Amino acid sequence: MSPIELVASDFRQFGAPHGTFCLITGAADHGRTRCRPGDGYERVLSLTLPTGAALADLLAAEVPDGADVLVACPGQFLDSPAPEILGQRRLAVLPAGSTPLSEAQVDYFLAAAARTDVEQQDLTARRFFEQVSGSDRLTVVDDQTGSEAEFDHTAGDVVWNQQAGELSPGEQQLAPGGKLSVMPAEINTFAPGARLLGLTGTLTLSGWPIVHRHDVPGDGPDQQRLFDELACMVAHPVQLVVAAGVIETVRTDDDAARPAVEALTRLLEQDPRYRVIWELGFGINTAMDALPANCGPNEVHGGRSGVIHLGIGITPHTRFALAFLCPRSTLLAADGSAVLGRRKDTPRGRLNRVSSASCGCH
Repeated sequence: MSPIELVASDFRQFGAPHGTFCLITGAADHGRTRCRPGDGYERVLSLTLPTGAALADLLAAEVPDGADVLVACPGQFLDSPAPEILGQRRLAVLPAGSTPLSEAQVDYFLAAAARTDVEQQDLTARRFFEQVSGSDRLTVVDDQTGSEAEFDHTAGDVVWNQQAGELSPGEQQLAPGGKLSVMPAEINTFAPGARLLGLTGTLTLSGWPIVHRHDVPGDGPDQQRLFDELACMVAHPVQLVVAAGVIETVRTDDDAARPAVEALTRLLEQDPRYRVIWELGFGINTAMDALPANCGPNEVHGGRSGVIHLGIGITPHTRFALAFLCPRSTLLAADGSAVLGRRKDTPRGRLNRVSSASCGCH
């Protein structure tokens, strides 16, 4: 494909442009992705991360502290650098290792990151957390199927995360940004007994699935096979019956969704850890579409008014980690007002959340 040219100052995740912007691409890029400073940056430092090399080592050795760093290394699995390595750098990483991304898909998501309105994301996140904090009981509803699940976020321990808006020095985030979530444990931490205890009811899956794998080359064919089996849910919804954060049953009223039901049921029987709803997520990036493929960056897709998604499994503890978009669903507060989704309404309240954007599925 023809080269793609980026403008560093377009990536507003990093705030006001200043100093050095660093673009790190993978060994397969061969200079295809180019970047010029634009307004505000003094220079662009373009680096290549060799296959098998650690991102943390490259940052420590060649990237000035305080630089803004964008990483796009398709097919390479990256570990999030520790805070002492990251220093005052601001880091945004395109998650391009755990799912297969073509050059065209990489270009699309980088362009989406460049046009993302981070001020609007910060406002959306603030309103979201204010409204959630003012309501101890939340409900996820799907108007088409009539499914309903209640989430009492005050039950048990939960951790709220924000990977959206403007980065501060020393923070890292996905690119494109635009994801809020709640989990039963710290992000990237597998706790066998952790549960979203307050989540009970029926959830409808009706969007593009995402199947992440870990750095095991032999898992690629099975990853694709599983995605192909689940992809029918885009047009033919599947329902999960959940009690205290654990999937009890997978069902559907649509015969065309049977391949997805059978695939999910098989996973739950083979490894009970998949029964745990590990993440209740909320995509708020309205500057991009969900591409019709197994694309990890689809998780931040926000449609017009936010998109709910669910996560099960966590690599490398489970062979795959799955995310399911629920674009027809709405998150309601206790008073019936829509927090996010198809039936969006007005905000209120306040809630603490983690702003560190470390993610195991790069």
